Amino acid sequence: MPRLLSRYLLAEILHPFAAGLLGFTLIVFSGRVMRLTELIVVKGVGLGDIFKACLYLLPYLLVFTLPMAATVGIILALIRLSVDYEILAMKAAGLSFGQFLRPILVFSLTVGFVTLLLTVYGAPWGRRQTRQLLTEVVKRRADLGIQEQTFNRDFPGLMIYVHEVKGAAGELMGVFVYDKRDRENPHTVYARRGKLHYDPCGEILLLNLTEGLVIRWSRDRSRQQTVEFKSYQLPLRLFAAARQEGKSERGMTLAEIRRALQRTAPGTEPRNRLLVELNQRFAMPLGALLLCLLAVPLGLSPQQHGRVWGLIMGLSIFLLYYVVFTASWRLAVRGEINPAWAPWLPDLLFAGLTAYFWHRTARELPLLPFAKPFYSRLAYWKKRS
Repeated sequence: MPRLLSRYLLAEILHPFAAGLLGFTLIVFSGRVMRLTELIVVKGVGLGDIFKACLYLLPYLLVFTLPMAATVGIILALIRLSVDYEILAMKAAGLSFGQFLRPILVFSLTVGFVTLLLTVYGAPWGRRQTRQLLTEVVKRRADLGIQEQTFNRDFPGLMIYVHEVKGAAGELMGVFVYDKRDRENPHTVYARRGKLHYDPCGEILLLNLTEGLVIRWSRDRSRQQTVEFKSYQLPLRLFAAARQEGKSERGMTLAEIRRALQRTAPGTEPRNRLLVELNQRFAMPLGALLLCLLAVPLGLSPQQHGRVWGLIMGLSIFLLYYVVFTASWRLAVRGEINPAWAPWLPDLLFAGLTAYFWHRTARELPLLPFAKPFYSRLAYWKKRS
């Protein structure tokens, strides 16, 4: 009987978990749909590259949506069993509290282990592959990074403004460039038309401008020179910067992070980022496990609620965890708290909360001391109404 009931409990959890995982992932991913649609329709990027970009993005999204869906799945399953008095029937049949929690604990450990694989291997791999894919796509379509009527600062030392990007050919109309790479002689370039293309030999972008002006001046504004041109070529070293960004801490392996820590000076922001990244890859899986365990007393609460309440409760505790996690990350990067301990602060908070709620649930008490009088008054007024 315990094995049969364990399989039954897992089946009850897996149904809302699968639905929640699919729904939450689609919701989080929907924010990028418009950008992907623009790449397909306007920029002419192939569906194969779009599919690869979605695939590489998936591990990073699952780091957040997997614990969220598991927490909501456990809460909804236990609320359903409590409302239908199946939990009471299991207890009457002789099922102990430990036997009842065994399948939930196995499910929670599985979620934590999968999250560990995603944080240590999946998400960094996805970021590296995304950077490589972006580099390859931009080699074929160099104008992808240029947006209309926006001051583009993606190129070091340059600010580029384009009034219009025409069609799939990527012709730039109304180009303004402020070039301050030479600090002693900054200059401004105006051109009616422009075109970006990639030079494979030098691994640089070339911005070819036609029909425009180059205005140069000295730093103290004592000298100024204006040159009119029919054709002008401006090199943009995008991919040198892209290679450096691809080696950011979020795309590094654990061995690369440890080697980078040996090269960085203590107390600097790069070292703080490396320490936070190294510790959060192990703190987030533990947080996923704690969220699943916290969902058990929330679902077994003596007060009976519907599924909407369970969904709201599950999302609320995940949001609280994420807010604490983000706040500790920002404080650690600025050096206001120890960066090695910052990712573990939400886990410590939720570990204490989980232990407290489990203690009260095992004694069949309301989760909060003031909850019983509140719900008693609420029931009284419901009867009177």
